Amino acid sequence: MLSAGNPYVLPSVLVGAAVYLGLSFFTDVTVLVRVGILVGLAGVVPVVVNRIATALRGSAGGADDTDAPDEAGSEGPGDEPTR
Repeated sequence: MLSAGNPYVLPSVLVGAAVYLGLSFFTDVTVLVRVGILVGLAGVVPVVVNRIATALRGSAGGADDTDAPDEAGSEGPGDEPTR
């Protein structure tokens, strides 16, 4: 979920960095609070937004099944029976 394929990661990281810098300059909030907000914005928000967007769009034709085999009975080159 938190990968380069998730289109919500970069904007969330940029917003998180801007909020972190803003909190650093304009408030007297502790480092623990600032890092917690940064982790929340950069780590949790993109995953949640991606799940919500995927649920709203629906799984169009099973596009998420990329690891599934093509055919139920198809065998790959390493799937020959042993003798």
